[in-house]
Amino acid sequence: MIDRCRKLTVVLVASSALHLIACGALQPAIAGDLDFFGRSGNAIELDFGNLAGVPSGANFSGLSLSGFSGHTVRTSSELQQGSFASDGRLWVFPNPTRDTPTLGDTDPAARGFQGTLNGSLLIDGQPKKFSATVRPGYTGAGTGSVGQSLESLNDPANNRLFVAEQQHRLNYFGFVPQGGGSLVVDGVFGANTDEAVRTFQAAFVAGINTTQASVDGIVGPNTAGWLNAANAPTWEELIDPDPQVPGTFSVAGAIGDFDILPGRDPGTNARTGNTPQPERFGTSWAHELWRNGSAAAKTATSITQLMNAMSTFDGYGSSAAHSTHRVGMDIDMHTNSSTHNFGDGSTSRAEIEVISTAVAYIDAGASAGSDSGRIIRIITSNEDIYDGIRAARPGTALYLDPSSVHTHHLHLDVGSPTREAGVADTPGDFDFDDAVNGFDFLTWQHGVTASSLSSTELAAWQSNFGASPALTAQLASVPEPSTLVLLLCWIIPVARRRKQRSSGFVRNAPLAGVTVSPGACGWSCTWGLF
Repeated sequence: MIDRCRKLTVVLVASSALHLIACGALQPAIAGDLDFFGRSGNAIELDFGNLAGVPSGANFSGLSLSGFSGHTVRTSSELQQGSFASDGRLWVFPNPTRDTPTLGDTDPAARGFQGTLNGSLLIDGQPKKFSATVRPGYTGAGTGSVGQSLESLNDPANNRLFVAEQQHRLNYFGFVPQGGGSLVVDGVFGANTDEAVRTFQAAFVAGINTTQASVDGIVGPNTAGWLNAANAPTWEELIDPDPQVPGTFSVAGAIGDFDILPGRDPGTNARTGNTPQPERFGTSWAHELWRNGSAAAKTATSITQLMNAMSTFDGYGSSAAHSTHRVGMDIDMHTNSSTHNFGDGSTSRAEIEVISTAVAYIDAGASAGSDSGRIIRIITSNEDIYDGIRAARPGTALYLDPSSVHTHHLHLDVGSPTREAGVADTPGDFDFDDAVNGFDFLTWQHGVTASSLSSTELAAWQSNFGASPALTAQLASVPEPSTLVLLLCWIIPVARRRKQRSSGFVRNAPLAGVTVSPGACGWSCTWGLF
């Protein structure tokens, strides 16, 4: 409730006004009485007790979540943050596996779920509809980022809200417990959460022979920092963009930059391509290194690389055959069969090609961006190859395995990149569409932002108005500034009055008159809120 006169003056150059109209402010979409926004990788808070016009001591009941089917919603009572009946707080955790149009996802190209979910509740007995619109991405700093207070397995001091945020972010990134499956987002740090946390931790620790047993499973500042990092790893299946026809696989028939060695067919034990390689999973960092290194190696040697093994779908399953392949940061790379020996002191052409391939991966990791891993060690049992790599790249750690285990492939240990700080949402982008425009003013005015109807949030919106990654592309044709400003001054009052009729809690008085005047840097539109 705005209880005193405020003046809002927005100075718009023609490009900013064009941006507002291009974003569709002429046709605001109102899904319910109360419209909230958040990101797919975040715990999205809906704080009904903080809404403008909701009196202190209000009662919240009759919560209906039928429109949230397949997604997780936890109240303050469930997460031990208070009592929902008296504070009206809940959190939405969008299910990242509901990422297809048939399951309601409106942006299948983006990671996780995007779309609008609808529910209802009673506030002091008055029925209210609400919606939560889920935008792409995740927040790495400030509101929406993952919190921590040293959560760990079965610790009674765990903060349940923080645990739920951690569980949801791990789900969003694709990290799973032993045996697979998504974590239940319930705020309880049990065995499954511990297993997924350990795989995630071991990925960013990424030392030589690191496994889940090498880390502590405690979500402290470093682990939370990586959960919020702009370049956090995801757990993924490696996809061959141009695979051989199933049933016809052969090493000699490898095509493209790389192929994936198939699994063995049941019964025949043959590798025909009908059975997928079970160890084809790993971190996005390792996959990016593999793709970049394979492309560089193909250019250098004209040879298509063959990936023998990474990790199983959960990481843990690799322990049977590859005890160190459990965290998606190890790659076994096939080598020419003529090099499957200990070496004889004379470097053959095939060995030179293996050396050149190894150098390509080393260099690809060294020059890649922050979303790629890097080579921290290579293992081989062939001394000729070992000597060749050492001579070409003396700064790379190598291990000459005296056994025959690494005669038929190179083992690549992958290290993590330098962590990039988490990114906060743009101040004033209240609907999380990555553009600060007229829709954000309406969202602020409807009182559903973190600090309902605060002057600080309004100032942030004013300061960042027009910010958008796509703004430059929208300036191909610029109408007359005066026309645009007149449209703007008409859009917001009309949209505001529409919303007033749809909501019983945000009750601002009618707008005062609108004035338009030219300024030194553009046109200004001024209206009063009383």
